[in-house]
Amino acid sequence: MITKQPHIVVVGAGIVGASLAYHLQRGMAQVTLLDKATNLADGATANSFGWITVNPESPQTYITLRQQAIADWHRLENELKGQLNVNWSGALTWLDDPAQTERLAGKLIGAGYPVQVIDQPQIQLLEPNLKKVPSRAMLAEDEGAIDPKLALHGLITAARQAGVSCQLGNEVLSLMMTGSRLTGVVTAHGAITADIVVLATGVNADSLCQPLAIHLPLTKSPAILVSFHTSHPFVNRIVSSPSLELRAASPRLTLSAEDYLDDSIDNNPQAIARRCLNNIKGHWHQAGLLVLTNVAVGNRPIPEDGLPIIGRIPSIEGLYVAVMHAGVTLAAVVGRLVARELLSDQEEALLASYRHSRFH
Repeated sequence: MITKQPHIVVVGAGIVGASLAYHLQRGMAQVTLLDKATNLADGATANSFGWITVNPESPQTYITLRQQAIADWHRLENELKGQLNVNWSGALTWLDDPAQTERLAGKLIGAGYPVQVIDQPQIQLLEPNLKKVPSRAMLAEDEGAIDPKLALHGLITAARQAGVSCQLGNEVLSLMMTGSRLTGVVTAHGAITADIVVLATGVNADSLCQPLAIHLPLTKSPAILVSFHTSHPFVNRIVSSPSLELRAASPRLTLSAEDYLDDSIDNNPQAIARRCLNNIKGHWHQAGLLVLTNVAVGNRPIPEDGLPIIGRIPSIEGLYVAVMHAGVTLAAVVGRLVARELLSDQEEALLASYRHSRFH
């Protein structure tokens, strides 16, 4: 166990980095949180759909981690006393083939995740404004969504109150080495020494590691977040259907998540947003007064195998990486587990499947 108070630099003040800083400081570390952006409203976190969910197509170990992530969001919500404002609305999911919907639900049930398959009358009761109701849907009552900007602000505020030195607008240019040990970071405002450096910089983590001959197999996974103003909410839960993902973020704000295609005239984000608007109006009653208000693209990191990269880099003492695609879902649990791992020098079993060494 670490006996002295370590100085830990967390690079990246998105939802994962902010959670790491908060949990590490509460774990009695001295933490500096760095980000090159002065305004965090333009990053991947701020442009996220915000769904806290479990992916049924994931391996069993990842389903287990994401299920624990939901419990940790409840814990963090209680700790921060209302600053996060998580909407635990539950989620409805269905595919074109009802048998496939039942298969996905069966996999989650087999993994111990509490979902149920409901039929058409039940779906209509839960979402009365659906025009075309599927014959089967999977209901996950434990799932919810955050306002990513509000949650990020709440986490950074809580981190600062706990004692974190938060330096926005201070870009990390390189990592400082002495032999095979990492000794700190070089920033736009000077060098900062550290006992441990944690990279939570998403798609930019690989570029910081490359000079150390460390390759993080990451690619950008851009996604489109479409915002609509509405006179009243018409969807009650998070809804994931073959044609769209939709949720009411507030009585006057409805959000949809769309895949990024390209920048062509037919498939650029604005064109996709217009099709999304027409799609919603075609599938939902009470959606006639929707007004498209904003279209944003967030570049989420996705490791080569789709699973997080979390853990120490064995060849570089003092370097730890925490990069993942499902940052919103995992932020609370990853913050807690990484803090415990770094401050106790013990391996966390829930993180064992996500080490960088699996790519060797």
